[in-house]
Amino acid sequence: MFPTVSVASRLDTLKVLTRIVLPTFGKGVIIRRPAVEGLAERFNLDLTAVRLMQQLRRKHGPAPLLLKIPFRPQLLLLDPRDVELVLSQSPEPFSPATKEKRAALNHLEPGNVLISNPPRRVQTRPYHEAALATSERHHPLACRFQTVIDEEIERIISTHERQELNWPLFATAWFKIVRRLALGDSAREDKGLTDLLNRLRGRSNWAFFLRKDAKLLKEFQRIIQKYVDRSEAGSLVGFGSKDHSVDLPSQIAQWLFAFDPAGMATFRTLALLATYPEHLAAAQAEASSREIERPLTRACFLEALRLWPTTPAILRETTTEIAAAKVEAGTGLIIFTPFFHRDDANLKCAHRMEPSIWIDGNDALPLKGFVPFSAGPAICPAHNLVPLVATMAIGAVLARASIKLTSPRMDASALPGTLNHFTLKFDAQRSPSPAARTPKALQRPY
Repeated sequence: MFPTVSVASRLDTLKVLTRIVLPTFGKGVIIRRPAVEGLAERFNLDLTAVRLMQQLRRKHGPAPLLLKIPFRPQLLLLDPRDVELVLSQSPEPFSPATKEKRAALNHLEPGNVLISNPPRRVQTRPYHEAALATSERHHPLACRFQTVIDEEIERIISTHERQELNWPLFATAWFKIVRRLALGDSAREDKGLTDLLNRLRGRSNWAFFLRKDAKLLKEFQRIIQKYVDRSEAGSLVGFGSKDHSVDLPSQIAQWLFAFDPAGMATFRTLALLATYPEHLAAAQAEASSREIERPLTRACFLEALRLWPTTPAILRETTTEIAAAKVEAGTGLIIFTPFFHRDDANLKCAHRMEPSIWIDGNDALPLKGFVPFSAGPAICPAHNLVPLVATMAIGAVLARASIKLTSPRMDASALPGTLNHFTLKFDAQRSPSPAARTPKALQRPY
C-alpha cells in the first residue's frame, strides 16, 4: 500500500480535469470520436497532458496525488512502481470495477467480467481465458485465423495495382475479420451487428450522463445469442465453453468492442513501419516467411500501443481504506498511460520507436509503466491473441503491397503525441501475388 500521498491544490485539480480528464473523455473512451481525435492531433493534447503530469511530479514528488474532486476523489499515479503495485493487487484491494467503468459498460455489456464483483469475476474470467487461450502465445485456431486474414486483406489489396490504403478501406476488411474470427463465417457480412455495437458504444461514451437504451441492448444481445447458439467451428465462440451460468452476450460484446482499438493500433503500426525503413524491411522479411512467430512485427505493434495507447486511462477503485495514507475506501485511481509511455524525463526513446523494448517477448513492463494490456491478475485475457492477430494482418498487407505513408508526414526522431488513425493514408503498390502461406508451426491438426 502507499505509505503516503500528496494532495493537489484546487488549481492543480482543475488543470488535471481540463487538460487530462476532459480531452480523454472527449476523444471517446469506449469509441473514438473522429472530430475530437482530429483536434487532439492538431493541438497536441496528449503531449500537453504528459507535460502537466511531469510538472505535477516535480511539484509534489512521485507519491500518488490525491485530487479532492467532490463526491469522487481520485488518486493520480505518478510513479511506475505504484503502477506495478496497483495492477499486481487487482481485483483486491484495487478493483477494476470502478463506478465510471460500470456506468459506461452497463450500456453495452452489463454482465461483463470487467465490471463484475469478485465472486462473479471468479466465475466469469475462466471463460475468457479458455476461449482466448490467454496463457498460450499462439491460439490453437491460429491457422484458421491466418487463412481468414489473408482472404480479407487480399480482397482490399487486389482491387487495383496501385491504390490508396486508408482507414475506411482497412476498417472494412478488419471488421469482417473480427466478425469471422469471433462469431464465424456466417457473420462476415453482418455489418448491421457492428453498426448496432457502435451505437451502444457511442452511448457508453456518456456513461452516467445518458440513460441505458434497454431495447437497443436487448436487440444486440439477441443477435449475439444467435451466433452463440450456432457456435461455428473455427470461431472464438465455437472454441469457448458453453457455460450457461455466464452471460455470454456480455462477454462476447467485449471481444467485438476491443478488436476496434486493436485495429487502430494495427493501422498505426503500418504507419510506424513506413517511417522506419530498416524495420519495414525486417517486417517484410518476416511476412514472407512461413514462421508464425514474428518477433519484430509484434514488437513494432506493441510500440504503436506504447506511443499511442488505445487505453489512455486504466482505472481502479480502492475496496478498503488505506489508513497510512488516509485514503478512504471507494477512492478512484487513475493510471494515465501516455505519461508513463512518453515520459521523456526518464525515457530516452519516449518519442521514437524502439522495438527492442519488447523483443524478449514481454507485453507488459509494469515497473516501467508500460502496460498496453494492463498487467497483473486483471491483465487483458487477449494479451496474447491481439498481438497475434495484429501481426498476421500486418504481415498480410506487407506480403501483398509495398507501402508508403502519404499522410501525415512523420519525423522518425520526434513522433507526434497523437496519431489520428482516421486520416492515415498510404500509397500501396501491389506486390507479386504471394504464395499460399501456412505457417510452419501450424502445419498440424487442432
